[in-house]
Amino acid sequence: MRQTLWQHFRTALLISVLSITSVFVSTFISSAPAYAADCTLTAIVWEGYTDPSFAQTFEKETGCTVKATYAGSSDEMFAKFRAGRGRTYDIVSASGDITERLYKAGLVRAIDTDKLNNYNSVFESFQGGKWNTFDGKPYGVTFAWGPNVLVYNTDEVKSAPTSWDVLFDPAYAGKISLPDNPMTIADVALWLGKSDPYDLTDADLAEVKAKLLELRPSVRKFWTTAGELANLFQSGEVVLAHAWPLTYTQLSNEGFPIGSVGPRGKLTGWTDSWMISKNSRNEDIAYKWIDFILSGEGQKGVIEVTGYSGATTLGAEAVGSERAHELFMDDLSLHSQINMWQSVKNYDQWVQLWNEIRS
Repeated sequence: MRQTLWQHFRTALLISVLSITSVFVSTFISSAPAYAADCTLTAIVWEGYTDPSFAQTFEKETGCTVKATYAGSSDEMFAKFRAGRGRTYDIVSASGDITERLYKAGLVRAIDTDKLNNYNSVFESFQGGKWNTFDGKPYGVTFAWGPNVLVYNTDEVKSAPTSWDVLFDPAYAGKISLPDNPMTIADVALWLGKSDPYDLTDADLAEVKAKLLELRPSVRKFWTTAGELANLFQSGEVVLAHAWPLTYTQLSNEGFPIGSVGPRGKLTGWTDSWMISKNSRNEDIAYKWIDFILSGEGQKGVIEVTGYSGATTLGAEAVGSERAHELFMDDLSLHSQINMWQSVKNYDQWVQLWNEIRS
C-alpha cells in the first residue's frame, strides 16, 4: 500500500524521535554510575567519617548507598571486622594501633594507588607511612589525623588548663571522664614522663596502674563515643574530659560553653587510614569512596563534621589557607609532635590492666 504524504511525514518524524531518544538514552546510560541499583558499601568507622552531609554527595554520584557502623574503640572495630572475616564490612577507618593487626590477621588487601585519581594529593610524608605500609606495600590510605585533647566546660573551669594534672584537681572530683580504651594507658605513660608510651615494661605498667588508681575515684564515667561524652557535658555530669576534638566540635556547634587544650609534649593521637577488606565484594566502589574522601569535597566534609585535620593538598585548598593553618595542614608540625597510636607488643597486658581499672 502506498503511503500518503502525512504517513511519510509521520514515519520520518517517528524515526527522528526514536533516533533522538536512542542518543539520549545512550548518553544517559554512559554517564550514569556503572553499579547495580542495590549497590551498598558497608563500612565500620569512627563517628563522623560517613556523615550524611557529605556522604549523600557520593551516593548521588555513584548510585551506591553507604551503610556505616560506628565503633567506640579500636578493639571493638577490630573484633567486628574480624568476626565476618571481612565479608560484613567492605572498608574500615583504622587507626594506627590496629592497622598492623588487620594486616597480620589477613583481613585487608594491598591498595593499588593507581586506582585513586586523588592519591597524589595525599601529603607526601603520609604516603608510605609506617602505620599503614607493610612489606613495602600500602595497605591503607591516610585521610585524617588529630590529637587527643583535654575538653572542659568553660563555665565550670574558669582558666584554660595547661596540664593534664587538672584531672587530679579535687575541685573536679567525680566530674571527669576518660575514654574507655586501653590506649589511654599511653597518655598516662606520657604524663609520667615515659619516652616511648607504646613500649612499656612491667615496671612501667605498674606505675601507670598506680596513677590510674589514684584518678579512678574522680571518674564519673568512661565514655565510648564522642556523642555520649557530649551528652555527659550537656547533662552536667562531667566538666572535664580526656577526649577527641569531635566532642568539642559537636558542643561548639550547639553553643555549649566548651573549651579545648592540648598540653604541649604530652599528646597522643591517631592517624586514620581507609583499608579495604580482603574479602570485599564491592572493591570498585570502595576505591571510589576512598578517592572521594581524598578529594576537596570529601576532605572538607570530614573536617567540618569532626574538626580533625585532613591529609591531602586538595583538602587544604578546599577549607582555605586560614583553616588549613589552624589544623596544621600547611606544615604538619603538630603531627610530628604527637605520639600517634601504634601497635603495642604486649597489648594483652594493656587490656588486662585497663579492665582492672574500669571495673
